[in-house]
Amino acid sequence: MNLPLDFNSAEPWTRIVKIALTIAAVYAIAVVGLFVKGNFLGGAVLLVFGLAFYTVLRRARRVSMGAAGRLTASAVTVHPVRVWGVSLNVPSGEFSLDRFSAVGLAERIVVDRPVGIPKNSGIVQLVGRPGTPNIEVMIDDIDTARRFAEELSATLSLERQSVAVPGQTIRRYTM
Repeated sequence: MNLPLDFNSAEPWTRIVKIALTIAAVYAIAVVGLFVKGNFLGGAVLLVFGLAFYTVLRRARRVSMGAAGRLTASAVTVHPVRVWGVSLNVPSGEFSLDRFSAVGLAERIVVDRPVGIPKNSGIVQLVGRPGTPNIEVMIDDIDTARRFAEELSATLSLERQSVAVPGQTIRRYTM
């Protein structure tokens, strides 16, 4: 593996946030339209449901949304990611590699086909020591992620380990 390595594992989240913001804008226009037309009951109902949905989305912002930055032989630099003025929940700063204990690989089952055939997805991350955030370097299919984790582990001289996906149990496998 050649360093420096530029990465952006926040890319899927930027698309999700763009879609969510577009839906929110259309929804807001509908609410305002109902109030302007004098349909106060309809506007109030939509407003209440919109506020409830907004509360749910605020909880979703606590989820790690990847990272974007550059990995060198001595440090990893990550920077904030913004989408149309909204900041994503990503780590930022410069961290020396001695602040990381391992290269982690998390396996997630993703159902992305109409017939419901599951496809495994892998998340490769630098596992931070206490006080250092975990930094997601790559998200891809599990076979590609496993190979990448092995290469990254060898390049950085860090051990490989299985990492639990939040809300799921650890799946053990050999790397």
